[in-house]
Amino acid sequence: MVTIMNKNLKFNIIFEGQTNGVTATCQKYNISRTIYYRWLKRYKALGIEGLDDIKKDFTPINKTSSDIENVLLGLFKTYPHYGPKAIKYLLEEFGYNISESAVFNVMKRHSLTNRECRIKFSKKKDNNITNSLPPLNEINSGECWIFWITNYGNFKNIGNIYEYTIFDFKSRISCTRLYHDISFNNFEDLLTAVAIPVSQTLNFNTKYLCFFQDSKIIKQTITILNSKFSKIVQDNGLDIKTYIFKSNDILGNIDELRKQYTEGCLSYLMPLIHEGMLLNELKMQLQKHIRAYNLNLKTKFDNEICSPIEYHNKLTNNPLILPLWAYIDRKY
Repeated sequence: MVTIMNKNLKFNIIFEGQTNGVTATCQKYNISRTIYYRWLKRYKALGIEGLDDIKKDFTPINKTSSDIENVLLGLFKTYPHYGPKAIKYLLEEFGYNISESAVFNVMKRHSLTNRECRIKFSKKKDNNITNSLPPLNEINSGECWIFWITNYGNFKNIGNIYEYTIFDFKSRISCTRLYHDISFNNFEDLLTAVAIPVSQTLNFNTKYLCFFQDSKIIKQTITILNSKFSKIVQDNGLDIKTYIFKSNDILGNIDELRKQYTEGCLSYLMPLIHEGMLLNELKMQLQKHIRAYNLNLKTKFDNEICSPIEYHNKLTNNPLILPLWAYIDRKY
């Protein structure tokens, strides 16, 4: 009899193995040690979402591509009084030939089937959103932040743990905090309490903040994100564009950096979780780990071996030192 292993069962098996021993746990669940360590590696790299069954990317033939959808959204904004049929004819002028029902489905997906909703949509300002990034090899240190959330899972006496991270692509300087849930307020806390002060201290010229397309915060709070984020950056005298990675973007290096970083955080926290440490103490311990990572963890950058902050200082030719507050544990 084959037992279906969903991600929650795999998660429980991983932590049971850490407590009761890998061999005994593998025998109990009739899995090999190879499988166990494969799951552990995926968990450390991506959190509990890494334990989902791996599926090959597949785009249904009848699914409207992201390029066409972006053109459609532009037409909805420019011609809010037009319905699906009129928009379909306009789209043909751009060289795209899709059905009226496909246009309607895009309208429906964005809650724009009602004319009044389209008129309201046409009046929205989205100056903080960009549809493109410069080539990654042309991005300077401090110019491009990447944001993600990693679900660590649900733990006894702790509850859910989510890792929120804002990560500078070039220097790999990172700002990370732990939270109980997914909300814009948590993102705002990380941004205003940690990321912006660090960027101002290190003289970052931040131009982009990138989100992954499957980010739950994007799916849950896209309207709030567009309006509130713009206000936050304006209040801090910044001009930062948001960008959402598309399905056809080449993210090899970015994905690898994300996995390596998350594995470092999880490897550090797992023993502390097993000791029964509560979330507030885990938060403080992670602050120390991130501080050591930014200041002292030496890795390979191009042909140099240095820490993220050392690398940033070399690139900018400005040996800046973080202020005292950056070395002090702060509750949040």
